[in-house]
Amino acid sequence: MNDPDKSPVRSRDSREIPWPILSFLAFCVVVGVFVLQNRDRMPVNFLNFEINSRQWVNLIVAVVLGVCLDRLFIGWRRLRRKDD
Repeated sequence: MNDPDKSPVRSRDSREIPWPILSFLAFCVVVGVFVLQNRDRMPVNFLNFEINSRQWVNLIVAVVLGVCLDRLFIGWRRLRRKDD
């Protein structure tokens, strides 16, 4: 009746590799190396403003702004296609 071989729930093998945890740790190492290699201060000029900030912060801000503009453009395109 309660045969452990026919149980619907599989028990985890103790030797199974935890890929999500290893992937997260690898990601953290890559981010850490990125920050350490790009920690110099650089001037950023935008219109009439000048800010001295860390290079990695500038790169992250540029990537986030690029992703936001991409999402806005895709949303605008989808709305435009629905109207046609």
